[in-house]
Amino acid sequence: MRLKIVIMLITALLFNAVASGPLAYLTGWDHLAVFGGMTVLSALPLAPKGAMLAGLNKEIWLPEIIEKFYPSTSLLSYCKNLDAWVDNNALNLQEAGIDPKVYIDNAVWPIPISVRKDAHHQLPLKRFDTENTVHRDAIEVEESAEKRQSVIEGHKKSLLMKFTALAAFNWAPQKETATTPVVETTSTKVNKRGFKAMSYEDILEMELRFNELEVPEDERVLALHHVHASDLMLQDLQLYKTIWNENKLFSFKVVRCSQTPKYLTTTKQKTAFEAASTNNDVPASLAYHEGSVGRCQGDMDMYFRLKDPEHRGDIIGFNMRGMALPITGKYIGALISGKN
Repeated sequence: MRLKIVIMLITALLFNAVASGPLAYLTGWDHLAVFGGMTVLSALPLAPKGAMLAGLNKEIWLPEIIEKFYPSTSLLSYCKNLDAWVDNNALNLQEAGIDPKVYIDNAVWPIPISVRKDAHHQLPLKRFDTENTVHRDAIEVEESAEKRQSVIEGHKKSLLMKFTALAAFNWAPQKETATTPVVETTSTKVNKRGFKAMSYEDILEMELRFNELEVPEDERVLALHHVHASDLMLQDLQLYKTIWNENKLFSFKVVRCSQTPKYLTTTKQKTAFEAASTNNDVPASLAYHEGSVGRCQGDMDMYFRLKDPEHRGDIIGFNMRGMALPITGKYIGALISGKN
């Protein structure tokens, strides 16, 4: 703020020094007197405070909330980026047709021709709106990098958490299928939450299921729920430390995520997004192939209202368009807690 005032004063003095010469020549007045008069007039508060401040500068705020939106520790950093297929806040995808057959030692000529028919899908992006926050002087916040960053981080964190929750939900299989394994913990040990504890053997079972599906080993990700992470820590603390030092468990890259969906212990099926918890709910960790899930972002916008009479302050909120979804519908799995 002080630096801005100093720059404004220097700019005003330079302008007055240049402009006062021609004015003194035209009027016949003394150059120094004209310069002094202009300087005095420029210092007077001719306009009420804040009159020239019509609003906040979005070009200052939005780049800071967009920058490094996905932390390296987030599961959102381990997926396919679909931003290139976003246009007008809609995701435009082509569903590939049937792959051609391969003939070995073909003896029939000409080789048959198949027509590939791709299907076009346009999916509107979801809209994420932060709750508005009230600030006593948003102009002052904007002019202070430290204060502005504090406000931005709050909204950025809220957007990231909600987007992560939606991604984890969409990337989790609805139920067990031939290409979407659901593995239930089988340990005889019960953790403090009343679930059968996750074991390294359970993760090896998921690895075996992925091996049977021939999921590429270099793009496997395990999003570990905090309850399951605690189970593994209690089972073998030294091995657990090795996991986080190397960010690797067997063939899986490992991230922690507490926002994974819940499953019903009775049906082993995923519950509805943000559904109220029941006694039949159990936590889940996700296992998936990076190239089989994706996320994208559209427009990011900022909304504000200065000098709100009801809240006696300035109101700020943010909006983001985005989507996270499975791309192929296969190579996604869940490890769910069993119950006695």
